Amino acid sequence: MSTMIPLDQFQQLRHVDAIIEKAADSWWVYRRNIGYNGALSATARVVFFGRSKAQVEQWLASQ
Repeated sequence: MSTMIPLDQFQQLRHVDAIIEKAADSWWVYRRNIGYNGALSATARVVFFGRSKAQVEQWLASQ
């Protein structure tokens, strides 16, 4: 006898974030979703904008 466990209980990582510096006081966080097959989405979206890298890193830590 075998037990079936849904895949979504194992998949914990659902997106990848990248911090991009656009200017000296402009830091953007881009997010790309990870599909159920493990492939990254072709497009990224901006999920946060900050005036300093520390502000962006603090926001990421709170997520």
